Amino acid sequence: DQTFDMNFGQINLGEDYLVSLQALYAMTNNGFRWENLAQTELAAALPVGTAPDGRPIYADLQALGINNAIQLTNYDDGESLTLSAALSKQFENGLGFYASYAFQDTETVTPGTSSRGVSNYRAIIDSDRNNPSAFTSEFQVEHSFKLNLSYERDIFGDLSSRFNLFGQFYSGEPFSYTFDIGSSNALFGRPGSSESPYDNDLLYVPTVSGGAISDPNVVVATGFQEAEFIAYAQSHGLNFGAIQDRHDDESAWTQRWDFQYQQELPFFNDWAAKYVGDNSLKFVVDIKNVANLLNDEWGTQFGGPGFDTLPIVNADVVSAADVQANGVDGATALTGDAPRTTCLSSGDCVYRFNDFDDDPSSFRSLTRSVYEIRVGLRFEF
Repeated sequence: DQTFDMNFGQINLGEDYLVSLQALYAMTNNGFRWENLAQTELAAALPVGTAPDGRPIYADLQALGINNAIQLTNYDDGESLTLSAALSKQFENGLGFYASYAFQDTETVTPGTSSRGVSNYRAIIDSDRNNPSAFTSEFQVEHSFKLNLSYERDIFGDLSSRFNLFGQFYSGEPFSYTFDIGSSNALFGRPGSSESPYDNDLLYVPTVSGGAISDPNVVVATGFQEAEFIAYAQSHGLNFGAIQDRHDDESAWTQRWDFQYQQELPFFNDWAAKYVGDNSLKFVVDIKNVANLLNDEWGTQFGGPGFDTLPIVNADVVSAADVQANGVDGATALTGDAPRTTCLSSGDCVYRFNDFDDDPSSFRSLTRSVYEIRVGLRFEF
């Protein structure tokens, strides 16, 4: 922290401004992740298959009747950088302000938010869940602005009155574009012990030519909303001909304003001072999301998709030979452990895109989009 004067020749904004600059850099050393050894080491689950885009297809342990063998292991990939700057000033007339900005760039491998190892394994968002890479963390807030405006003076005799208005402005929650999968069509393998897969297999977006999908890895089923999907991919900046990066997009920015009023009250200060020293009794009113109190259409808070994934494409893995022999719609979807055993090398199989869901990436939070008023007394000593 450092103080300085805002004196620029003919423009003098005062003295004793407090400036704070901070930088924090961290590297991962022996971070923790989970691996399903039943899919990577067990002979009955090998060899690992190859998806049309080159990612591995692991065994469907549920279909094979094999239990999970979750191992807690380590990784050294990932780093984070946090930069922040703040400026504040308290003026003699009772006005004051505090303004800050923070930037985050955080990469991690696993969130590790569950109490169970198998759930932590299932929750990994990656194209290879048993060998995940470091990408943008789901907890990253890339940009964050904060502003506090205050005013304090003795309005009622020598009793202090204080008003605070605090604003927060921050970028959205990171999320990933994924395939829409299910227990009967897991695409890239499934854990055992009736553990259903999550919609956290990163989406492959095919190449496009002449306004249509033109990719050897993808065929389009009758009824797939091809034009809508292409327009969506273009407008959202998706990478064509590639598996999408983890948390490569974020939900909408949001903001919130809070208000506080503190009024000092007359009290037996002299008597209480004998026991507790200097003291005061204050009447306090806190209003969270005060903008919503002023107008019910203001103060809307947004969040990202649930579980940080947006499953927009429902697809099958089908044999390329089956498509050639029976057509796109006539090919049989490979389910259970069939994708692993059929798709042994690149080119054996293709994705069949069946359905596209133009789901929103930002959702209104009903619990955070309403105002809240708290009234109370505070005794300070």
